[in-house]
Amino acid sequence: MTKRNLFLSLTLLMSILLAGSLSAQTHTIFIHGKSSSNHNGIGTNDVNNYWGSSTNSVGGSKIFIGYDGTTDPRTYGSARAQTNITTGLSTYCRGSNSCKIVCHSAGCYAIEFWLSNLGGTASSRGFNLTKVTALAAASGGSELASALNAITFGFAGNAMDKSLIVGTARGAFNHNNTGSVGIFHVPGYKGMFGASAILPGEDDYAVAYHSSCGYNRTGGLSKCQSPLTQSEGIWPFNRNVTYYQYSGHFRAPSVGTSGLYLDHGQIKSEGWR
Repeated sequence: MTKRNLFLSLTLLMSILLAGSLSAQTHTIFIHGKSSSNHNGIGTNDVNNYWGSSTNSVGGSKIFIGYDGTTDPRTYGSARAQTNITTGLSTYCRGSNSCKIVCHSAGCYAIEFWLSNLGGTASSRGFNLTKVTALAAASGGSELASALNAITFGFAGNAMDKSLIVGTARGAFNHNNTGSVGIFHVPGYKGMFGASAILPGEDDYAVAYHSSCGYNRTGGLSKCQSPLTQSEGIWPFNRNVTYYQYSGHFRAPSVGTSGLYLDHGQIKSEGWR
């Protein structure tokens, strides 16, 4: 090969490699939770402003996956979470692109449900997902939804509310199957009078730690770690009970075991973790 041909070959190779590096993108995907509004849309626009300025803590490319916030996050169809998650991640998180997912509240329920039903790992299905930052995850349900259902004999609440009944949420899918994508929890403990009387342990006025930390069973918990052993019951009948997080679920490394003194809305600004 002549020097000129060698130079041309190297130039062509560098051009291909450079083009590939320029086309590859890293996106942060935001998936919202329960809302009285329809945030239906997939792209750079936060439809109906669910996240507000809370995403300012996250740099780079931001993609919003929205749906009707009154619907069951496990369902498919027009303006439904599962359909839009599939479309959004297929569009932005395949090939040379990679994505970090930030979910809030029932948005974590939605993405965890989606991951558990992939039929394999995310990578084996062609998705490049680095991790999920779960802000105040409602994947384990909320006692507020359970109480509303009980006192109204099942006649109050929309489809989202009914999906958040604790027993329903915990039995909805295999929480241990995360598609080999780590779920990193960020819980808050700034509760509110009234709601905190219903929610066991620490809470952010909407979900308790058993949900927002990804524990595999309900309980009144004040720490976010696995395993966690605590004495329960009235002496002398008390006993030690040990709690574990679901497989693939962790506390975000930048968060202490006590969590953050933030309420359910304030915690939306922690997507950088």
